[in-house]
Amino acid sequence: MRKIYLSALFFMASISILTGCAQLKPHKKPIEPLETFVPQNLDAESPDVKYIQKIESFVIILDASASMQDEFTGAVNKGHSKFTVAKDILMRMNDTLPEIDINSALVTFGHGFFEHGKNTFVVYELTKHSRGLLENALNEAVIPRGCSPAGNAIKDAKNLLLTSGGQNAVILVSDGEMLIGSPLLKAQDLKEMYGDRVCLYTVFVGDTAEGAEELRDLAREVKCGFSVTADGIASSENMADFVKKVFLTAVPKQDIDSDGDGVYDKDDQCPDTPIGAMVDSRGCWVVKGVTFDYKKWDIKEEFDSNLGNIVSVLQKNPDMHIRIEGHTDNIGSMEYNIDLSRKRAQAVKDYLVGKGIDGSRISIAGFGFQKPIASNDTEEGRSLNRRAEIVPIK
Repeated sequence: MRKIYLSALFFMASISILTGCAQLKPHKKPIEPLETFVPQNLDAESPDVKYIQKIESFVIILDASASMQDEFTGAVNKGHSKFTVAKDILMRMNDTLPEIDINSALVTFGHGFFEHGKNTFVVYELTKHSRGLLENALNEAVIPRGCSPAGNAIKDAKNLLLTSGGQNAVILVSDGEMLIGSPLLKAQDLKEMYGDRVCLYTVFVGDTAEGAEELRDLAREVKCGFSVTADGIASSENMADFVKKVFLTAVPKQDIDSDGDGVYDKDDQCPDTPIGAMVDSRGCWVVKGVTFDYKKWDIKEEFDSNLGNIVSVLQKNPDMHIRIEGHTDNIGSMEYNIDLSRKRAQAVKDYLVGKGIDGSRISIAGFGFQKPIASNDTEEGRSLNRRAEIVPIK
């Protein structure tokens, strides 16, 4: 009899805990619309600095437990549920993050104990990030309920990052209340697996000192990252600062080579050169090593030139169209040199077509000596001016 009584007592206590975790708490008053947020444009923020990404992948962990239905008492979107505020903060982060080549994943935890036995949910696995991807996922996020197995969600994040070979970030957004699943131990496991390749950032969306401390402890455990509050990063300026610290690193523009051609942007007179193209000191794609006989324009196979490189670049970029521009020194009349420069540009085109490049992808132009890149007063300068340049056409 005592055994039956204790079993019944345990059953009733379990039901009480579970239904308490899963309880829905509707709002008692009309809710004002979410505050308008205008993100900062980090790409245009500074004329001297460019922000480039410092991580390859990030995983967002969103608390979707019952306590997140409680009203948020902070300054941002006050009166809304903590869950709504948490999603709004992530939307602000998403809108502020520049368009970069980065991977993301989203995990939620909570959901109640009676929903197919799941208490964490991988909304989408690690994939190429886009603003629309995360925005749609957040808009479709489930109503919060259930307890808070944050440890299980951190374990999910650890497993999701297995396909990432670079630096990573985990961003946990929660009220920090009654977190279960041994989150500290799971944070240790995360650190042990990835070492210096992972940082943990926690965003506190709550109103208890215990919850805030819980999230701070998690960030400290990984020894890389930090903890912030929803109010603390809600403004455009503060959110921009958060995004820069988590995702980006500032590089002086004088040290940036955007097209990877070996010439810094500050000196690059021909930006957006295709990858693999051989360029001159100006960063311009040129035909090198081809010399023409006096008043001649034929190209000889024995030239030690980069024509093979041009063929290779065009083969690797089958949708690319180019214009070959011929230039000369200033010996002779302008009329003569324009005609000569066109014939030499045509000779380069004929060579490329002979190597299998579709002629419809190539146009030509002759400028004679209208666009010198060096002085025509010396032989060295004149030799630099006798050139053919390759210009990609967008």
